[in-house]
Amino acid sequence: MVVGRWLAVLLAGCLLVAAARAERPVRAPGIAVLETRQTEVDVWPLLSVLTEERAVWTLPDVLARLSERRPPQVPTSNFGEFGGVAWLVWDVEVAQSAAGEWLLDVGYPALDHADLYVLREDRLTAQLRNGDWLRLSERPLPTRTHVMPLNLSAGRYLMVLRVQTSGSMIVPVRLTTPQQRQMREERVQMLQGLATGVMLSLLIYSLAQWYSLRDRMFAYYALGVGGVGIFQFSFQGMGMQHVWGNALWVSELLPPACILVGVIGAFLFIDRALEIRSTSPWLSRLMRGGALVCTVALVLLLAGVISYRDAQRISKLMGQVPTILALPIAWRRWRRGDRATGYILIGWGVYTAGVVVLALLISGRIPATPVTMHVFQVASLAEMVMWQVVMGIRMDTLRRAAEQDRHDGERLRRLADTDALTGVLNRRGLQGAVVPMLQRARPDALVGVYLIDLDGFKPVNDRHGHHAGDSVLIEIAARLGMQIRQADLVARIGGDEFVVVVGELRDEDAAVRIGDKLLQSVQAPVSLEGGACSVGATIGFALSPTDGTDVGHLLAQADQALYAGKLAGKRQLRRAG
Repeated sequence: MVVGRWLAVLLAGCLLVAAARAERPVRAPGIAVLETRQTEVDVWPLLSVLTEERAVWTLPDVLARLSERRPPQVPTSNFGEFGGVAWLVWDVEVAQSAAGEWLLDVGYPALDHADLYVLREDRLTAQLRNGDWLRLSERPLPTRTHVMPLNLSAGRYLMVLRVQTSGSMIVPVRLTTPQQRQMREERVQMLQGLATGVMLSLLIYSLAQWYSLRDRMFAYYALGVGGVGIFQFSFQGMGMQHVWGNALWVSELLPPACILVGVIGAFLFIDRALEIRSTSPWLSRLMRGGALVCTVALVLLLAGVISYRDAQRISKLMGQVPTILALPIAWRRWRRGDRATGYILIGWGVYTAGVVVLALLISGRIPATPVTMHVFQVASLAEMVMWQVVMGIRMDTLRRAAEQDRHDGERLRRLADTDALTGVLNRRGLQGAVVPMLQRARPDALVGVYLIDLDGFKPVNDRHGHHAGDSVLIEIAARLGMQIRQADLVARIGGDEFVVVVGELRDEDAAVRIGDKLLQSVQAPVSLEGGACSVGATIGFALSPTDGTDVGHLLAQADQALYAGKLAGKRQLRRAG
């Protein structure tokens, strides 16, 4: 129910964003009045526009058509995927108190051309060229957005901004002072640095997990994080400003290429994380097919066969396909109580809202505001955090499964090494457990190996039955265990044969004392349902390292001593040799 409420809220948010497509009433063009040095003017409500499809006009052509300019009939600052040229025109009135250095900031980094013409009394006083087609060193100022410095004295100006781009034409225009822009840009740089740091941390974490666990799920996650993260780094202008400022081809190819890489990672990661192949092989093949389609588009983009805009449209079309295909499986798992899938659905809901806003933004259907231009970045981060939670749950599940397997394996090993009747070691368990003890044997820390054979056990079976005989064996094994320390060993290696191994004996006298205690513990009467019975024992023992260090050899020595004790009348302790 919680996830359902979250999805309902997110859906309502998407509908509200989509409703923003309805345009606000457009104000009539006015004059940007700069009255003080603290003034900052949003130019969009004040400008008018001329558009051309063929990109052949020059400034004189535009000036001759000024009577034809009209308020822009598009959402705020957003012409969408307009393939022609937009000429933005507005008037500026500068007061004497505001005269000095100003900046025109075109706040969308991914514009190919943003050329400014400044006229005063019909004379061109300044011409500044900017855009992604210029290297950072060739721009008026080395900034992430398209910033042009203006030295304005008191008076009236006409400003004309020519904008052309192969992507979306988003044109937030602002007149500001250097100090005001610096304060605003410092906040933006801090937030972008934080977002980039989070993306980088997630990328490094996923690659490290892939390297250590050899699970391709983390490699696919790294593809998605890396693709979306680098796209955002480029989309926000951080890459051009700080990394590849003089490599124009990077700015042209990187954004659509990274989005395609991110979608490839999403297809493969979701397929792997939800284990779709185990529940729906055909859907898994479809997911991998979607990744293949995006891979082909990426290769064609890098080879120059398809354009920036074609790649942008393909990524916009394919971006939501992984979620749409996997949603029924995720929903069914959540309904069955899969906690991790609930986080997946929340992450998808947030990410879908971000993608919807981004798609509406680059299509020119909603206003370009600070919120709409950063929603996809925030949504991407939120989804990746949710996937981290999911992977954490999966890692915990795998850890628990591994622990259970280990416990099951230990239990099986214990069963294989334990005598089923008495609960002490069997011959196999003895062979494995005695080796470390023998390796620690020294002349001043002997290890005694006692071979014990019960005397008078067969009559108990004959007189009282095998059930009584089993009870006697169980009782004898318990008594033997009570005579030694926890670090020592008791084993049953035959029908009525036991082995006791005792370590850290100072000398042979200490070994004899232990042997006598074992002998006496066996000879005490055993209570049965039909009364009591008595059995005795003959014990032969050998010492390590005095008599050898191999368990087989020591048992053979103890067996010879035991045999000698039997011949001498039974119910006695004998030393090997």
